[in-house]
Amino acid sequence: MGSSRRACYSFDVVTRSRPYRDAGATRRGFTLIELLVTIAIITLLTGLLLPALGAVRQKGRATRCLSNLHVFGHGIMIYVSENKGVLMPSRLPKFPDDSCNPYAMIFGRRKYRPTAVAIMSTAVGVPPFADPRGCKNEQDIFGQPGDQQDYAYAVYVCPSVSHWVDERNGSYGWNYHFLGNSRLRVAGDASSGYKNWPVRFTSIRYPARTVAMADCMGTAASFPIHERREYVNNGRGSENDNAYGNEGFNLDPPRVDPVNGEMAGFDESPQVRTALHARHSGRGNVLWLDGHVSTSTLKDLGYKEGPGGGVEMGDDLNDREVDNSRWTGSGVDLPWTYDWLQ
Repeated sequence: MGSSRRACYSFDVVTRSRPYRDAGATRRGFTLIELLVTIAIITLLTGLLLPALGAVRQKGRATRCLSNLHVFGHGIMIYVSENKGVLMPSRLPKFPDDSCNPYAMIFGRRKYRPTAVAIMSTAVGVPPFADPRGCKNEQDIFGQPGDQQDYAYAVYVCPSVSHWVDERNGSYGWNYHFLGNSRLRVAGDASSGYKNWPVRFTSIRYPARTVAMADCMGTAASFPIHERREYVNNGRGSENDNAYGNEGFNLDPPRVDPVNGEMAGFDESPQVRTALHARHSGRGNVLWLDGHVSTSTLKDLGYKEGPGGGVEMGDDLNDREVDNSRWTGSGVDLPWTYDWLQ
């Protein structure tokens, strides 16, 4: 009996002490080789995942940009219905002798020379500026001049170029040639009338096949890619012609007439023009006049890129690589000229 108890006692001691010994025997850290291998695997996985995450973010920005244009599509329809069927002008003209005219009432209050997207802000239902100014020489609460204020709300700025907030050098351009060129026929003479405005919605034969607005590169489009400069807020003048976004509120079609036509830099020497900005993985977002949105390449919209990537004027009517049929509203491939109005 005593012997049996001793055996049980001995067995009990062994079974309780064995786990303690095993735990101590297996407790050790990583070797240097194991640590290096782990770091290498993590680095490899990070390298594989980062481009994918970047692509997802880029796609998300492109989707939000399309959503902005979709909002503008609704805004155009509301604006037209509230303004006797007339489309917005590209931007009210410049009167050299009056720093407070012309102006328009936008969402918020009176605004000096608003662009097309700001003009329809009441229809959109979102104010474009935090502190709109009614005169050229007035400054808003951010110190911006009344004729070149910064957009304060995201719907007016493409998220892929979120720093392009200047109303003149904006990210969205209006097809002003055929839908509302409100420049004066004779510069400085208000009595001379507008070059091509007002334009009635009913005069557009094919709204679903007519570009209304799109991502705009600005006048940098005229230059080879290697000569283009970064965006300049409040930039103006010929020294900024090769900067991205310059005069971005004006969107020129593929084919322009350098003599009797129109373009963003018609009076520049040399002349410069704007074009679609394929900023979303080689494609640009487009709003069509019937309100639907899509993505397009430069070639899809009829543009022709020259040597070095600069967008050509397309003034040779025999050049079939250039096509204005998606811009004119009538399906005809012609540049806008004064003859167009006859």
